[in-house]
Amino acid sequence: MSLPDQAELDAGMKALVNSFQTVLLSTCDLAAEPTISYSPFTIVDGKLYVLLSDLALHTANLKSNPRASLLFIENETDAESLHARKRVTYQAESELIGRGSPTWKTVLASMQDRFGDIIPLLESLPDFHLFEMKTSCAVFVRGFADAHTVECQGFGGL
Repeated sequence: MSLPDQAELDAGMKALVNSFQTVLLSTCDLAAEPTISYSPFTIVDGKLYVLLSDLALHTANLKSNPRASLLFIENETDAESLHARKRVTYQAESELIGRGSPTWKTVLASMQDRFGDIIPLLESLPDFHLFEMKTSCAVFVRGFADAHTVECQGFGGL
């Protein structure tokens, strides 16, 4: 079995990420206590964004510790083996995007296209914050003995 080239890995990661509307989001607070949760996401200009409420633990975590891990994993019912589900895990650093910025407006428009009329309601609530997730690398598992570490700067091409 030959090693896949970068284009093949990118295409596989793209297909997996594009099959989801939500991302599993792992964060830590300042005491390094982990939290895992999920959030709907959108990708705009190769960058992944999440809109998070202050009521969620992950929001406070990202405000105090911007590091996160993002997981996209094949559904159990679709997997050939539960021990080798296809998945991609990104290491990321979050950046809070200011309300009223051009990025805020563009991303919220994308979210409304993707998720519908709930977005203007969420946007009107002062406890919701937009985060850009900046990635540095990913691990893409395509199956047993088929895992690859991939350098990545964002979600270009997704």
